[in-house]
Formats: sequence, C-alpha cells, structure tokens
Amino acid sequence: MSSRPHAFEERLKAALLARLPETAPAPAPTRARRYGIPLAVGVATAVVVAVMALPGSTRTGGLPAGGPTGAPGPSATGAPEIKKDPDGSLRFEVPEQDRVTALVDALKKLGVAASLVPMRPPSQCPEGDLFVLAPEGHSVAEFLQPTGHGFEVKIHAKTAPPGYSILFTWAEYYPLGDHRVRLGVSESSRIPPCSVDYSVGLEELLRSGSGAPTGEPADTIRVRTPTVDELPELVRTLQARGVKVAVTQLKPLSECTNLGSGYRRWLADHDAELYDPKDKETLRINAKTVPPGYTLVFGKPGGSSGQVQAGVQESSQVTPCLVDVSPGAPLGPPPG
Repeated sequence: MSSRPHAFEERLKAALLARLPETAPAPAPTRARRYGIPLAVGVATAVVVAVMALPGSTRTGGLPAGGPTGAPGPSATGAPEIKKDPDGSLRFEVPEQDRVTALVDALKKLGVAASLVPMRPPSQCPEGDLFVLAPEGHSVAEFLQPTGHGFEVKIHAKTAPPGYSILFTWAEYYPLGDHRVRLGVSESSRIPPCSVDYSVGLEELLRSGSGAPTGEPADTIRVRTPTVDELPELVRTLQARGVKVAVTQLKPLSECTNLGSGYRRWLADHDAELYDPKDKETLRINAKTVPPGYTLVFGKPGGSSGQVQAGVQESSQVTPCLVDVSPGAPLGPPPG
C-alpha cells in the first residue's frame, strides 16, 4: 500500500521480523509481486539473497528484434556512465531495462565478471526462481547506495570478490511483464539459468504475439494521491462516478493483525497498473486498473499526518483495518 511499493514491502518484512522474533515466519512465496497496498512479504529480498529489485524503464513499444525466444539484442540507449574511484571501486547508476545489456558488456571490458539472467514466464523457467548466495561479509548497504536521484551500485573486492559475478535480470519481451531490474551477486559457478516473471497475463500476451496492449482507456480518471484531509471528498467524487471505493484504517500491530490479501500482483500490461509508471504520485482509475470484482482501497493513517496509500484488492477481501508499517509508525507489541 504505497506509491513506492517495493520499499514498503521491505519495511513490512523487516518490521514484522523485528517485532516477532520468536515466531518463525512462513516461507515467503517466490513470486515477485507488485501491489498498490503490498502487504505480503514475498518481496525480492526474500526471493533472492542479496538481490535488489528496482524500478526499470517506462519505455513503451513492441517486442525487440528476435522476439520472445530470441537472444538478447543490443541496448537501445547504451550503458550508464561507469565511474572509477581512487580506491579502484567502480560505481554506476542502476540501469533501466533497455540499458542492461550494454552495461554488462561495458563491465566485462573493464574486467568485471557480469552476467545476464533472462526473465521468463513460469512455463519457461522450470527450475524455479532466482536463488543466489551472497559472498561472506557482503553488505547490501555497500553494494547498493542511495543517491539524490536514485541508487548507485558500487563494485569492489568486498562486494564482488574473486569467484563471484554481478547478475542482472533482463527480459527479452520487455516492455511486457515485470519491468524492474534485479541485480545481485552470485558464485560464478552457480549462476541460475533464468528468473521467473510472474506478471499476471504475461504468458497469454506472449502466446498471442500481439505485443503490448494498446494503452489505457479514454475514460481514465487521473488523480493525485490524496492527503488525509482530501480523502473524504475524493472518495465521494469517485463513488459518484461509479467507482467501487473503500477506506481501511491503518493501525499498529497491537490493534490490527491483518496484513491484507487479494491485492493485484505485477501485471504484464503496465497500463493496468493503478500507479502511473511515469508519475508514481498519480493514480489511474479505469476498468483495467480496477476491474470487475475488485475495489479501489485507500489506507488512511491515524491522525491528520502520514501518507494515504492506495491499492486494488479483491472486493471480498477488503477489511476495516490493516497494519501500518509506514516509517515511524508505532507497531507496538503483538496482541497477547
């Protein structure tokens, strides 16, 4: 339930594990999911040890040359700039999907062991998801560092020691499916053959050979994510226009144990995602983003402060409260 769902999922997982140390967490599903209100812990960091999943490009267009079964084609825009620090470390911005192949080529020319791991739908990746082992002493904070406008990868002898390779996922059917870029470190002898893309509707679109859908409907309602004060009026306006809307209260874990279920996963058709990929603060409301049987759900934080969060949930799964795991929210002890 966030305009930045991946970070929200990671905070939820970390918060729950910290608050419930004596309770063994259930095995995380291997599906990389995207929710508007992402209250499941099956996130990329649970699926891939020391592998980060970050937003990719929002480029649109047809299938690249070679089609869904061809070899990776050339990058559309070239590699990000690779900087070299005085200590020999290499730094570069996290690439978008259409720059991954060029980046891997550039790293190889600099002597870095780097590999592409193709993303494929479940039927084409029978060996399962991308599981890798990080080197001893590996630190995500050292490997992936925030900048003023995103994230930067730092490669040196500790984050990528001899015998290990930097991995990047790449989807030859992009822009369909999961458009994030996953990257991590793996023993060179254990590089997986593929990573599963569980985006809903992906296999059907690939079988149809029609490429990306034609775009969002003409009657799309576009609104900014509301503040707490703006929420009541927005709900009334949307309901008057025939949108099925619900408001759920965000509460501490001590008052609400519901983590939510029935939220939409990653979608192969990016135009069916609630949040506009080009503007993560804008909601797109139409029959594709809120289909029959689903409800647009707003999560209202306690008090007048905090961020209102939004997602699309199966109507039968909507509940009056959800655990608030936003930064600074008091989780409190679990009931009992």
